[in-house]
Amino acid sequence: MQTFDIGPDSIQVSAVTFSRDARTEFNFNDVDNTQEAQARIGKIRHAQGDATFTNKALERMRTNIFSSSNGARSGVRKLAILLTDGRSTYRTGTLKEAKLAKDAGITILAIGVGKDVDESELRAVVSSPSDKYYFHSSTFDKLKDLLMYQVIGKVACGGELITPRPTTTEGQDDRPDPDTTCQGKNADVMFVVDMSSSIWSVHFKQQLQFLADITSFFDIGKTRVGMITFSNNSVVQFYLDQYSTQEDIRRAILSVQTLGGLTYTNLALKTTRYEMFSAEHGSRRDVAHICMVITDGVSRYPRQTAVEASLLHQAGIDVFAIGVGDEIDVNELHAIASKPQYVFEVNGYGALKQFEEILAVRACETPKVTTPAPDPQNPEVLCRGKKKDVIFAVDMSNSIWEVDFDTQLKFLSDLVDVFDINSGNTRVGLLTFSTGTQVNFYLNNYANVDDVKNAILAAKQKGGLQTNTHLALKEVQNDLLSFEHGARKGVDRVVIVITDGVSRQQKLTASQADMLHQEGVEVIAIGVGKKIDVVELSNIASRPEYMFDVNGGYSTLKDISNILARKTCEVVY
Repeated sequence: MQTFDIGPDSIQVSAVTFSRDARTEFNFNDVDNTQEAQARIGKIRHAQGDATFTNKALERMRTNIFSSSNGARSGVRKLAILLTDGRSTYRTGTLKEAKLAKDAGITILAIGVGKDVDESELRAVVSSPSDKYYFHSSTFDKLKDLLMYQVIGKVACGGELITPRPTTTEGQDDRPDPDTTCQGKNADVMFVVDMSSSIWSVHFKQQLQFLADITSFFDIGKTRVGMITFSNNSVVQFYLDQYSTQEDIRRAILSVQTLGGLTYTNLALKTTRYEMFSAEHGSRRDVAHICMVITDGVSRYPRQTAVEASLLHQAGIDVFAIGVGDEIDVNELHAIASKPQYVFEVNGYGALKQFEEILAVRACETPKVTTPAPDPQNPEVLCRGKKKDVIFAVDMSNSIWEVDFDTQLKFLSDLVDVFDINSGNTRVGLLTFSTGTQVNFYLNNYANVDDVKNAILAAKQKGGLQTNTHLALKEVQNDLLSFEHGARKGVDRVVIVITDGVSRQQKLTASQADMLHQEGVEVIAIGVGKKIDVVELSNIASRPEYMFDVNGGYSTLKDISNILARKTCEVVY
């Protein structure tokens, strides 16, 4: 607070604390000077709480704190500083409230503390550009660092925000030489290039030159390069196995022509996943898979773009997002990129040259994809001692063959082996659905892992012409997750939905899923086969990383068993 000149005619401050609920500690017109503000902050007590409803804090800030009745003034800059050590319980609501606040003219700065923060969420919450308004501190003690206060003070006083230097000892001049880093690197690199009408011909050629120059750092032969362009449609320029020399690749890139059109980034990402990184077209196992997306604007369908990007990430593809110009959406770039450090923003195409080396270095530092996918934590160890209430909601409609229905039951039966059931920590329930719903067993029916496995395998497929997923989610919320049927207070609640098609009532399905999200229930959505709707799956899932697209069919469900087990056991209520 000593950084701020607090007073009715200068800077005013207020404070809100939150966990399961948001609480106003004091309003703008409750304190008149720095000493009073420090005293009020010193009296704040830790109320604790078993949830992190950041959305409620942002809503209270927007609708109550920044009101004239509580001392907010018109015509002055409005700044919110969000301090948190974890991910929000209701991510969708948090992002919605953040957008409403920013639309209302409130600048949001966020500080994530510790290793459990969801950096991608906080970067989406803060004002643009996120690199200037998001900070991370390893501990609360380090927040006392004078530099952090200076940075916040700069923002509050309306000055130029100065981002602190990285805490590493490696300076920019100490970056590794890309020519050294990339030599001997086995990688499959895909360029995904915007060619929409908003890009002038001269600028399109500049980005082609930039990409051609990037390839000069790669060890072509060990590294393969492919390219697609996109606007209304995706156009394959060349596959990974089409050219094997540096000269041929450069020539192919520089000869690409722009067609103009709208920005359907989602279609480009889908083509990249299904076609460009296929073994049929030269993609290899056990090498790094890298995708570089370059665009100058917002995609036509941002939600579908985020979904397709998430599916690329799940497939083990490291995605870089390069935004050029003033029309980009920084939040969308972060949704596309696999990591925050894989996002690049430049003012114009002429400035691309300035960061080609660091982009090449980061691309060449990406680890190779191993088969099977790396499993940093053993699910059996991760789940041990974890208290979970887990509900399986399983599609049994007529579109699923009997053998496939049995396959998904076997998949779930094997999955429960990693849960800590015999100790009483984890409970499991099962619901099947089609036109109607069928409760197979509740959370408190079985307390032994073998009994749970046998009960899953004994489930019968009754079929049905419709896929009423909304009824299944409603039954889960009102019945299976009730205290009467074994749900426990303060225990992590996870619902795993498996389906092979589109629900009968998509709006009702999305609405019912949102109700579960608001109650802090984490929903994992698994779509199997070619007829699923990935946008609907993303609506059902609580987070993008909780959505799985198993397009290979029921026989390939086993491929996601380890990651699904980890996601389930990592859930924190």
